[in-house]
Amino acid sequence: MTGDPTHISTAPKRIRGFLLTSVRHASRSIRAWDVETHREDELIWSTAGVARVRAGDSLWTVPAQRAVWVPGGVAHTIETSADSLFYSTFLEPGIAAQLPRHAMIVELIPAVRELLLLNAEAEMPTETRLRLQRLVIELLRPAPGAQVDLRMPEAPTVRFVAERILAAPADAGTTVDWADRIGMPARELSRVFVEETGLSLTQWRIRARVRASLVPLASGQTVAATARMLGYANPSTFIEQFKGVVGSTPAAYFQGPEH
Repeated sequence: MTGDPTHISTAPKRIRGFLLTSVRHASRSIRAWDVETHREDELIWSTAGVARVRAGDSLWTVPAQRAVWVPGGVAHTIETSADSLFYSTFLEPGIAAQLPRHAMIVELIPAVRELLLLNAEAEMPTETRLRLQRLVIELLRPAPGAQVDLRMPEAPTVRFVAERILAAPADAGTTVDWADRIGMPARELSRVFVEETGLSLTQWRIRARVRASLVPLASGQTVAATARMLGYANPSTFIEQFKGVVGSTPAAYFQGPEH
């Protein structure tokens, strides 16, 4: 990734016989990195702001207290909100055998987060550090469905629609409108979208809007302004849909879990 060469170049050297190492990234403004692929497994997690990760055909927006697992060899990109602080924890490939070899969400419970911070910041004997790292790895568990993830369709024409929605989430086009734009019967567009993403086009667009809202909200933009930016005439509709996707209101979501 450009803009912070330590993200990739120093990680293998910093592991140096240990099981993992964390690289800290802080940014006062919205920031994006280029596509990266590396040998080490990686856990991307934040303590402030929001990190947005894209890996393969999936996208996640990850607020504080949660993480994205990216195995070695998987190409991915990262974008962060303003006033963000996130960590890239690099692990020896395959050391976390309970985690799959594809990118996914991991729920970063407070105990694991504190152990990772302790590992990154505190001096300790080598054996103590290794015991701490083994415990962190043992406690990492998949948490599917916990975050705002989006599966991208593979069919080129339908993928074009998805990419356009991501680029302009405020677009109010219906399934019929999009079908007309790409010259496909609306019924066929609906069928393929559900088959390849598990969601109707309308449901997918709602999730795309919620996902797009997290970075500006975490950067301090108001709910009303964010709702307008995403094409909502009424902020209450946005709040209702946000709660339907993530299970809480925007205000509650950014409070994070108790710790």
